[in-house]
Amino acid sequence: MKVLVTGAAGFLGTKIMQTLKNDLELVGTDRQGKEGYQIMDITDRNEVISVIGKEKPDAVIHCAAMTDVDASETEKEKARKINVEGASNVVDACEQYGSTIVYISTDFIFEGDRGGYKEEDEPNPLSYYAKTKLEAENIVRQRSSDYLIIRPEVLYGYNGNRSERSFTIWVYDNLKKGNHINVVDDQYNTPTLIDDIAEAISKLLKKDSKGIYHVAGPERLSRYEMAVKLAEVFGFDKNLIKPITSDKLKQKAKRPKDSSLDTEKLKKEGINMHTFEQGLRIMKGQMSK
Repeated sequence: MKVLVTGAAGFLGTKIMQTLKNDLELVGTDRQGKEGYQIMDITDRNEVISVIGKEKPDAVIHCAAMTDVDASETEKEKARKINVEGASNVVDACEQYGSTIVYISTDFIFEGDRGGYKEEDEPNPLSYYAKTKLEAENIVRQRSSDYLIIRPEVLYGYNGNRSERSFTIWVYDNLKKGNHINVVDDQYNTPTLIDDIAEAISKLLKKDSKGIYHVAGPERLSRYEMAVKLAEVFGFDKNLIKPITSDKLKQKAKRPKDSSLDTEKLKKEGINMHTFEQGLRIMKGQMSK
């Protein structure tokens, strides 16, 4: 199976390229043309149609996005151009050339007033970033005849790049330096190992699964609980971590209080995800190489 990956140099895209390289015929694309990848700017409609038309992949995993939730509040035009128009270009090219579109969405499309969200639950995004992701989801559902929508949550893991901006790497870097950190204890998620997302996508594609899937970890944890567990696994001082409430952070974008995801549908496909501690131990092993 030939699979093209957009945003192949990003946090998740890099892990997909690493994890599935022996499993699938992969074509990586990147806006800046990282070595070994094809240049493809998803906001350039003609370029997207040209590259996908040339490669004619069986599927396109659309990872490329503007994921900075707070920056999206102040740079709305940029967020919309990348997250909505970019997705629209990829969807139309996939439809034109008969490729399955695998769209990477987010738990942030839910308002987070109760948690345990199922695939069919009604979205109600709180931030502009989340609104652009939901709009792109709707474009996929309306314009594609062959799609998978993947909703992960709080991605964590290690892809070889320690400069990646993820919550766990931020916690790791600060605790390793002995820095005190404030971490919210009133935002709940089901953190998801990027290795698991890559494997789940591969399995769903091979099973020819369609529709929406929540691809998330099995545990509902607060950010504070995540930070403490990381300290335990890596042998850092837990006393460096101070719990605070989210209203003290003064973030530009509103976040869901509890956007934890129900993954029963995924389990019925025979796909199970690692617990957070298991995932951290996998991450620790990869970082020690």
